[in-house]
Order: sequence, then C-alpha cells, then structure tokens
Amino acid sequence: MQPANWMTTLALLLACAGGWLLGQATADDGEEEEMSMSLGEVVELIEPFGESCEPQPKREHIVEMVKNEAQAKYETKCFRHCLVEQFELMPEGQLKFSEDKTLDVMNMMFPNKDKESSGIIKACNDEVTSTDKCEVAHDISMCMLRAMRSNGYKIPEIKE
Repeated sequence: MQPANWMTTLALLLACAGGWLLGQATADDGEEEEMSMSLGEVVELIEPFGESCEPQPKREHIVEMVKNEAQAKYETKCFRHCLVEQFELMPEGQLKFSEDKTLDVMNMMFPNKDKESSGIIKACNDEVTSTDKCEVAHDISMCMLRAMRSNGYKIPEIKE
C-alpha cells in the first residue's frame, strides 16, 4: 500500500475503529461537509483487516465495534485491539496508545485541534486500569470518543 493510501485507509479505519466515526471533510471552498457511509459499507471496508486477527472476528463483532457499543463483547474488544496494533497505534506488548502516532491520525481528521487531541490521548492513556490488551484498547477508544464529543469534535453517527 502506498504511504498516502495507507494513511487514508488508517484514518478511515480509525474513524470507525478508534471511536472516531467518520468526521468532517473540508471542501475546496473551506466549508465543512459531512462524509457519509452506511454501516454495511464501513463493515465491508474493515472486514479484510480481521483476517489476521486472533480470535478472528465475526461480522457481528465488526458491526458492534463500528457502532462503538460501550458494552461490547470481548471478541469485539479484541478486534479493536487487533486493528490499533496493526496500525501501530498501540504497539505490541504495550497497554497504552502511542501518543505520537495517534496524534498524527487525529490531526489528519481534525487539523485544528492539536492541543485538545494531545490532551485527550494523554488523559485516556492515564485512565487505563486493566492489564488485558483487549480491554485496554476498548477502554481507551471509548474514553477518547467521550472526550472528543465533549470537546466539540464533529462526530456524526454512522447510518444503519
């Protein structure tokens, strides 16, 4: 995958997987326009990334992750971990998100919120209490979603 395509794919995946549902795109005239994909389209986009995950997710786990269900099944949490590890946002053997890499992705999606994004990542990493990698990936993602919403990030809901 070319670097630009890799970053675009990563941003789109994390927009769903990391709890940052398809944000806003900026049109040529500087106006923000809402990006829109259906639940099925997002699930189909993410499914291939589950092929190397253990346990391998079922479609129901991918749907649950895309919908950012707070009370997700353990398999869903493990799929979320697999994705953030694949994209090196949560390095193997670590129980925190990489602040630098996560900030890079957030800055691509929300370019004018650098300081807020950095604070969100740090605060959510600091909230980690579990020693289970799947629980940690899910907890940090849910924390970031809550913090982003409360800090005015434009995060539309995914359409079924």
